[in-house]
Amino acid sequence: MIDPTLYNTDRILQLLQLEQTDTDRYRGESHFMGSPNVFGGQVLGQALHAAGITVPGRRVHSLHSMFILAGNLKLPIEFEVERVRDGGSFSTRRVVASQEGKRIFVMSASFQQEEEGLSHQKPMPPSQDPEHLESSIVKWKAGAVQGRRPFQPVPVDFRADHAGDIYDGHDGKPSKHVWTRAPQPLPDDRLTHETLFAYVSDYGFLWTSLQPHGIRMGDPRLQIASLDHTIWFHRPFRMDEWLLFAMDSPNASGGRGLCLAHVYNRKGELVATMAQEGLIRLRQPAA
Repeated sequence: MIDPTLYNTDRILQLLQLEQTDTDRYRGESHFMGSPNVFGGQVLGQALHAAGITVPGRRVHSLHSMFILAGNLKLPIEFEVERVRDGGSFSTRRVVASQEGKRIFVMSASFQQEEEGLSHQKPMPPSQDPEHLESSIVKWKAGAVQGRRPFQPVPVDFRADHAGDIYDGHDGKPSKHVWTRAPQPLPDDRLTHETLFAYVSDYGFLWTSLQPHGIRMGDPRLQIASLDHTIWFHRPFRMDEWLLFAMDSPNASGGRGLCLAHVYNRKGELVATMAQEGLIRLRQPAA
């Protein structure tokens, strides 16, 4: 039985479903997850849902997004979809998310009808069996990290394939491996799995760029925010089956950190690749 104090899977799946207000126009609500602003993964997942329902029969293969302004948790988010093009094999959509007439997020996404083709991939790195790893969620609830960041329920389980948890890697290296899976069976609808993936993809990703510098979430000097986020979807996957997020940060400079991730299923198949650059600014304490 799922512990409702640990997971909010049903709540997030409902949140990612939008209300249609007009042709290609949708409205979404927000939820509090520990930050005073709207969680970037929430807007990303909702925007993908808005675009995806206008492209029946085709699967998203890439999305490219930019976070413009911090979202207000108390206000609904308006999503407008532009049907840029529908070709013989590909469809292109652009989504703009706004609050009170101000754009807070933009995304371009491309969808493709399924087809066979040449196939190769980067091999999956060595990893531990997720079933033998401790749940980071249980650790958080037990108070292991509550002194740094208050616990909030999440829609998936996280299990770090290294010492510590998903908040940090080990030995100050700019890399970490984290297994992820929804704690309950999900519907077979592919868009449900893709939108939940988009939501989860922003969870702790940028923190990888902090590891070489000994900076942790909750540091009073830290100003952190997603700037842009890209996902390439390679192969079908399910969010209710284990996925390994192999993350690393090849660069940090100019107050920004760049993070990359390759995502594998338990068979070792590369299902997605992600890239994100975000603000990791250290502010000087007040005099």
